[in-house]
Amino acid sequence: MIRASVQVGGALWLLTFAHILFPKLPLFALMAILLVAFVALALPRLARHSAILCTVLAAATLALGFAYGQWEAILTGLTRSAIFPAFLATIVLLRATAEQRPEIARARALFGALDRDRRDSGIVVGGLLIGSVLQVGVFAILAPILGRDAPEDERRDVFTTAVRGMSMVPFWSPFIVGMAVASQYLPLVPLWQIMSLGLCMTAVGILVSLVGFDRHGSLGALWRSLRSFAPIAVPVVVAALVVVGTTWAFGLSTLQALVMSLPVLCLAGVLQVRPDAIRPVAKQALDGLGRIGTETSILVFATTLGAIFEASLPQTGILPWLESLQLPAAATIFIVVMTMNIGGLFGLHAIVTGTFLLVIFTGIPTGVSDLMLMQALLAGWGLASGISISSLSIATGSVMFRVSPTRLIPLKNIVYVFTLGAVVATILSALNGLFV
Repeated sequence: MIRASVQVGGALWLLTFAHILFPKLPLFALMAILLVAFVALALPRLARHSAILCTVLAAATLALGFAYGQWEAILTGLTRSAIFPAFLATIVLLRATAEQRPEIARARALFGALDRDRRDSGIVVGGLLIGSVLQVGVFAILAPILGRDAPEDERRDVFTTAVRGMSMVPFWSPFIVGMAVASQYLPLVPLWQIMSLGLCMTAVGILVSLVGFDRHGSLGALWRSLRSFAPIAVPVVVAALVVVGTTWAFGLSTLQALVMSLPVLCLAGVLQVRPDAIRPVAKQALDGLGRIGTETSILVFATTLGAIFEASLPQTGILPWLESLQLPAAATIFIVVMTMNIGGLFGLHAIVTGTFLLVIFTGIPTGVSDLMLMQALLAGWGLASGISISSLSIATGSVMFRVSPTRLIPLKNIVYVFTLGAVVATILSALNGLFV
């Protein structure tokens, strides 16, 4: 069954390349069929908690389909999900390549020499800086630094710290799915405004993490930790520039740019150091296709539920009811941020919750400026990704750090998410009057 998953996943990976290169080719139907086959092969091997989550998501999708008849939206969800196997496989390839690079060995030595209790601040900021362009590719950079022999608790600690930084990337980065989705519903918000406001909220988030959640957090510890990333600075910057350049030059989404550009960079990186390593690196990437079934299944079920909910919402009568409540602007902002957080905690993908909130609060008058509504949504989107078992961050972290997804959501990060969410919502509520 694993071999069949590798074969189907490989075919889907190639079709994803073809679709990105030639978007006019009628490949959607074949990609959807292969995606269903890939998930079907993965379902019997799901852990109990993952199987329960996928069952709940599937049941909700069917319930909406029977209630409102929007069955065609399921195909929309599958189409949106088709890139996930190729993306996760590309991330596995990136890690396999990184393990061959000398920069990783040097960074590993510097990072390993740090006091484990005093490196949290550096990991948070490192996760933010690298993740701003490479998104969850940051975990493929951090994981090899620890090495394969690192204890599971240490791998878990590094991920759960780094994800606090990664969760602030959606606050401002134009290269994430959340920004693209929010821009569809709030197209009049200038990018420079949301980036500027988002960077300010990011600074607040770093301060909250440094003061309240990092072990022995201090500016000195932050600087020493960041220095351990120096050996990988040039490769990361090069990779980031290539991804950004691919995005801008070809009009691709960030995920599409990552899938298209990173394999080329990986090939060049291996050839430069050890040409004979191409075969084992390729084998490791293909083997990885057999290990990403859980993460892919969760993402596919969550995205499909989001698509059918979006199609069904106008028929539910929710919008007139909410409008009759005449909620204060501050209440709306808090509802957006906290609903994203709560949804994430209960395993809802941000696409599902975000679409729900955008459809609702752009469909009724709220007294909230588009800028503040968008920032509230993006802040909630990012924070939720750090504690949601269905998020791409947790899925990728589980693959990269080889830790069960349920162990990657500690109580400390849950408290951080809701604390920072409350702080951000308070600031946005105070600022809203200046923009309405």
